[in-house]
Amino acid sequence: MKVARRCKGIQAGSRLALAIHLGLLAMLAGQDLVLAADAPKPARPAAEQPALLNLDIPAQALGSAVLAFAEQAGLQVLFDSERLQGLQSTAVKGQYGVQEGLARLLGNAPVEYRFTGERQVTLTRVAESARGALALATITVSGQQKNDWVYSSPRSVSVVGREQLDRNPPRHAADMLEEAPGVYSAVSQQDPGLSVNIRGIQDYGRVNMSIDGMRQNYQQSGHQQRNGTLYVDPELLSEVVIEKGATSTMGGAGVIGGVANFRTVEAADLLAGGKEIGGRVRVTSGIGHLGNGTHFIGSSAFAIGTEVWDMLVAVSERNLGDYKPGNKGSIGELRSGAALNPSYPERIKNSNVAYSASMMRSRLVKLGLNLPADQRLQLSYLETDVNYSDANMMSVENQAQLWEKLGSSRITARNLALDYSYAPDNPLIDFKAKIYHVDNRNDQSTLTRGSTPGYEITYQTDTYGLQAQNTSTFTLSELSVIKANYGLEFFYDKVRPDSTQPGDPTSAVTVPASESLTPEGDRALGSLFGRLDYDYDGWLNVNAGLRYDRYRLRGETGINTRTFVIGTTRQIGVPVTYDVDTEEGRFSPTFGLSIKPGVDWLQLFASYGKGWRPPAVTETLISGRPHGGGAESTLPNPFLKPERSTTWEVGANVLKENLLFSDDRLGIKVAYFDTRVDDFIFMNMGVQLPGYGTASISNSAYVNNLEQTRFKGLEYQLDYDAGVAYGQFNYTHMIGTNDFCAKTAWLGGVTTPVKGAGSRSPVTAMIPDAQANAATHCRAILGSSEHMPMDRGTLTLGTRFFDRKLDIGARARYSAGYYVKGGAQVTTSQTGIYPADWKPYTVYDLYSSYRATDQLTLRLAMENVTNRAYLVPLGDVLAFTLGRGRTLQGTVEYQF
Repeated sequence: MKVARRCKGIQAGSRLALAIHLGLLAMLAGQDLVLAADAPKPARPAAEQPALLNLDIPAQALGSAVLAFAEQAGLQVLFDSERLQGLQSTAVKGQYGVQEGLARLLGNAPVEYRFTGERQVTLTRVAESARGALALATITVSGQQKNDWVYSSPRSVSVVGREQLDRNPPRHAADMLEEAPGVYSAVSQQDPGLSVNIRGIQDYGRVNMSIDGMRQNYQQSGHQQRNGTLYVDPELLSEVVIEKGATSTMGGAGVIGGVANFRTVEAADLLAGGKEIGGRVRVTSGIGHLGNGTHFIGSSAFAIGTEVWDMLVAVSERNLGDYKPGNKGSIGELRSGAALNPSYPERIKNSNVAYSASMMRSRLVKLGLNLPADQRLQLSYLETDVNYSDANMMSVENQAQLWEKLGSSRITARNLALDYSYAPDNPLIDFKAKIYHVDNRNDQSTLTRGSTPGYEITYQTDTYGLQAQNTSTFTLSELSVIKANYGLEFFYDKVRPDSTQPGDPTSAVTVPASESLTPEGDRALGSLFGRLDYDYDGWLNVNAGLRYDRYRLRGETGINTRTFVIGTTRQIGVPVTYDVDTEEGRFSPTFGLSIKPGVDWLQLFASYGKGWRPPAVTETLISGRPHGGGAESTLPNPFLKPERSTTWEVGANVLKENLLFSDDRLGIKVAYFDTRVDDFIFMNMGVQLPGYGTASISNSAYVNNLEQTRFKGLEYQLDYDAGVAYGQFNYTHMIGTNDFCAKTAWLGGVTTPVKGAGSRSPVTAMIPDAQANAATHCRAILGSSEHMPMDRGTLTLGTRFFDRKLDIGARARYSAGYYVKGGAQVTTSQTGIYPADWKPYTVYDLYSSYRATDQLTLRLAMENVTNRAYLVPLGDVLAFTLGRGRTLQGTVEYQF
C-alpha cells in the first residue's frame, strides 16, 4: 500500500468545518489501522471504553456525513471534501462509542481510518487496481485547540475567546480587549460604550466595529475622544475576532485600521454533542465590601434544535454602581493637579468615581432553518438598552465635588439580520449572504449649565447593510490549489438628530447646535472585492486581492462669514450654505506571501495592502457652537478628501506540539507593521474663515493632514499550554509620533479690503488675500490621534488540578505610560490641547474556577490585587476616570 501525503491546513478542494469539544478527544488515542469495510475492532478493557455518543446522521454524501459526525462527536476537522465525492455514508442513529460510530458511518466505503493519537484521526480513501490497493488521498481529522488557527494564519489576527472573558469578568466592555495585542480603547468608565482602536487608528469607521458582521456606525460628537461607539454586553458573546489592517475580504469596505467582529452566542454552542435542548445560566456579583460597585452581572440562554430548525433565546443584565479607584502609586501631574498642589491626587484617588453607575439589559433571539440541499436561513434580533449619566471631571482646586453631571443618556441599540448560506458538496460553491438593519438611538437629557438652558435631544443612526460572498476552490494538481473568495458589500448610514433646543434663524445653519454638531446626513458605501489564494504543498501561499469602493455623501451645511459693504466701512455677516452631494470611488489592491522554510511548525509571512476611507457625515457637515455660546465655533468642510492608506507587514507564526512534554503546544505570532496614511482627517484648531477676518484658536474644522500620518510598531503574542500549566503573553510596542499640519484657510476664499487714503476711507473693493490663503500651520489637534498609543502588555500564568477541574491563575497588566517631562520635572502637554499624562503602571489580577460537576462551574476573580491607581491607556482625557481599585467578584454558571 502506498500512502499519500498528509493534508495540512486548507487543502485542495477543501471545505473547512469546525466542531469543537475537547472533552472527547482523549478517547481517540492509540488505535490500529483497519479497513472500514472490515469493521470489527479489537476489544478494549471495560475501564477504557469511551463514553457513548448520541449520534443521529442520515445517509448522505460521505463528506457531509463526516462533518456531521465531527460535530456530534465533538471533534475539529480539516479535510479535503473533493476526495470523498461520489461516496455515500451509512445512516447512524443511536448510542455508539467513537470507533463504532465512525465505522458504521463509513459502512462499505473504500476508506481506511486510523486513530493516530489523542488529537488526531486520519481517513484514507483507497481504490482497487490491477496492482492492488492504492491510497489516493488522506483526510486528517485534527484535535487542535480552538484558536490554534490564529498561529497558522499568515496575517495579523487576534481572538478574545469565552474562556478569557470568564476568567476575569469584564465590568466595562473595553476590559475585553486588554489581552489583544495592538488593540486599545478610548474608554470612559462613565460611558459603557466601546470605541475600538487598532494600532493607533480609530473613529468614523476606520475600524469596522461589527456585531455578527453588522456594522455599528453610531457616532455622537463630544470632545473628540470617541467618534464611533458600540454597545454590547460581553455576557452574550462567544468570541471577538480582530483582523488588523486593510483587507480584500468581507468587512473591509472603507476600512484602513481593521475589523473587530463581536460574535454572539449561537444555538450550536448550547447543543453540542447532539443535544436537542440545552441552556446556560451565569450570575456574577461583587463580594462584600470588595464588590466595588458590581451589583449584578448575569445572563441566561436557552436553545432547542432538531435536524430541521433551531432556536436560541438569551437575556442579560448588567447593574453597576459607582466604584472606588485604586489609591497606590502616581496618577500624573497635570490632569490630577499635582503641579499646583500635591494633595490633589490623594483626594482623587481616595474618592469614589461619581456617575460611573449604569444599567444595561440585552435580549437576543436567533431562529435557524435548515433547508434542503445544504441550505440554511437564520433570523436574528439583538436589542441592548443602556442607561447612564453623562459627566466630566471638574477642576480639582476649590471644588466641593470632583465630577459634574451634565445629563443622562438612554441608549437603545437594535440589530436585525437575515442570514442565508448554501454549501453543497461542491468545491466551487460556499455561498453566504446577509441583509441587516442596525438602529442606534440615544435619548439624551442635558441639564442647565450657567446661562445655557437644558434641553432634550435624540441622536439616531440607522445603518442598512447587504453582504454576499462565495468561495470557490480549484484543484490544479495533487499539490496545487487555488481558492477564490469574491463578493460585494453595501451599507447606508442615515443620521437624524432631533432636539428641543431652539435654533438660530439668522444663521447659515438654522438648526440648533446640538443637532448640527452631529448633523443630519446620509452616506452610502458599496464595495466589490475578490481575493485569490494559491497554495502549494502546504508550505507556500501567495495571495492577491482587489477591492473597489465607492461612496456617496449627501447633506446640507453652512458657515457665517464677514465682509465689507463696498463704498462704506460697515461690516456685515454673510451666510454661506453648501448643498453637499459628493461621490467618488477607488481601487485598493492587497498582496501576501507566506512560506514554511523546511519545518512544518514555522511560517514566515509578509503582506502589502492599500486602504481607502471616505469622510463621514459629521466630518463633512459639522457646524455650531459646542458649548451653546461663547466664541468657540466648529465649522464644516464639504471639500474633504478621502484617506488613503498603505500598510506593510512582516511576521512569523510558530505552532509546535510536543515541545517540552508529550501533548503540550506552543503558539507564537510576531508582526512588524507600518501603516502610512495620506490625507488623514483630523479636527484642526485655529482655522481662518473665508471672507474678511483672522485666524482664531476658537475656530476648528476637520481637515486633511498635509503631512503623512504613520502608525508603526511591533506586536508579540504567545500561547503555551501543557495541560497542567499554561501561559499567555502579549505586548504591543508603538514607534514614533506624528505631525499634523493643514492650511489655515481650510476653505480658501480669504479676502482683504482695499480702501482709499485714510483709515476711515470707504472700502472700494474686496480682493483675495494670497498670503492668508496660502498659509499653513502645525498646531495641536483635537482628537484621539493627538497621542500615539503607549506600549502595553499582559502576562497570564495558570495551573490546573484534579483532572483539570480546578483552574487557578494570575494576570499582570502593564502600561509603559506616555508623558513628556518639562524643565521643572512637570508633565507638559505633547501638543497643547490634551495633556500627554499617562503614568506607567502594573496591575495584578487573580482568578480561579472549579468545575464541580459537568453542569456546574464556580469562579472567583480579584481585580487589581494591590489596589494600584492608574489611568487606562488612551482613557478619556476629559472624564479623567481612574481604573477600578481592588474588586472581588464571584460567578456561578450552570449548563444543561
